Amino acid sequence: MGLIFFIRYREARKIQKFIQRALVLAERGKGAVAPNPLVGAVVVREGKIIGEGWHRKYGGPHAEIDALNKAGESRGATLYVNLEPCSHQGKTPPCTDKIIKAGINRVVCSMVDPNPKIAGRGIVQLRQAGIEVEVGVMEEEARLLNEAFFKYIQGQKPFVSLKLALSLDGKIAAEDGSSNWITGPEAREEVHRLREKHQGIMVGSGTVLADDPRLNCRLDESSYQPLKIVIDRGNRISGERKIWEQGETWVFSSGKKFQLKPPHRLFQVKKNEAPEEILYRLGKEKISSILLEGGGELAGDFISRGLVDKFFLFFAPKILGGKGRGFTDKINPVNISEALKLKLFSHRRFGEDIMGVYYPEEGENVHRDN
Repeated sequence: MGLIFFIRYREARKIQKFIQRALVLAERGKGAVAPNPLVGAVVVREGKIIGEGWHRKYGGPHAEIDALNKAGESRGATLYVNLEPCSHQGKTPPCTDKIIKAGINRVVCSMVDPNPKIAGRGIVQLRQAGIEVEVGVMEEEARLLNEAFFKYIQGQKPFVSLKLALSLDGKIAAEDGSSNWITGPEAREEVHRLREKHQGIMVGSGTVLADDPRLNCRLDESSYQPLKIVIDRGNRISGERKIWEQGETWVFSSGKKFQLKPPHRLFQVKKNEAPEEILYRLGKEKISSILLEGGGELAGDFISRGLVDKFFLFFAPKILGGKGRGFTDKINPVNISEALKLKLFSHRRFGEDIMGVYYPEEGENVHRDN
C-alpha cells in the first residue's frame, strides 16, 4: 500500500511541475495578449520537455501551437496547459485540431475555459479522438492568473484593480494636494510591475492636473505599454501634458476643448455619466482589465458602487493628519457592522512600505451617498 501511495505521489508531483512551468510561461504574455487569456503549454515525452510555448500577442499563435511547433515530432507525448485548448475558429484555427493531428495521447489542463464558445467543448473533442484528458491540476493558481479574463469573458466588462498609496491614517495626499511621494522607490517600482499586468491605467482629471503623470510602465525589461484612460467629465484637461508623450491615451470627456491626434482618442460622456457605463463602453472596446490609480474622488466613486474587484494598498510610515485628503467620503456605513469588509490575500514589504492585496468579501453591500 505504501509503495502504491509513493508512486502516485511522485506522479502527481511530476504533473504539478509541468503545469507550474506552463503557468510561468503563460505570464510572459501579460498585457500583450489581452483580451485573450494568459496561456502556457509544455510538451513532454518520457518525462522530458521536448517543446514549450506561450501565447505571445493578441491574434498570434496560441500556446499549444507554439509548443507543438517547437517540439516537432510529438506522437505519443503529453501536453500540459493551464487552460482548456480552444475548439473554435477565431483569429487562429482550433488548437484541438492541431493536438489531434500531432498524435498527442494525453492532455493535462488546469481548468475548463469559461468562454461560452469553448466551455468544455475542447475537452469533449479531444476525448472523442481517443486522447486521455485530465482536468483540475493547480486550478486555483490558474484561476488567479486569468482572473481578469474570466470576468471579462463572462460579463464583457473589465476587471478593476485599485492601487492606492496611503499614509498610516488612510490619506492619499497632504492638505495642499501634494502626494509625490508618499511611498518609497521600491513600492513605486512595484506599481510599474502592476501596470505591466493590466491592459489600461485609469485616473481622473484631477490627478492629471495636479501631478501631470506619464502613466507609463518604466521597467527596463518591459516592451509593453498599457493604455492610458483619463476620466474628464468636467472637461478640464487641455494643453501640453505628459500623458500624450508615450503610448495611447483615451479621454472620456464632456466637451471638445481640443482635438486629439491618433493614436489618442476622445470619448464623449455626460457630466454625470456613471462609472458602470464607462466600464461597459471599455468592455465594448475589448478592454479586459484596468488599474485604477487615482484620484480620491474617482477611487471613492468606484468603491462606493462596488466596482473594485481587487485592492492593492501601499501603506507608508507617515501620518498626514485630519486635513490630509482621503478617498472614502462616499462610503458611509451607519455602524461598524455595515463597514466595507475586505479579505487579505497577501502582503509584502517594499523598503519601509507594506503592500496589502485585498478582495471584497462576497455579497458585500457598500453604503454610499446618492
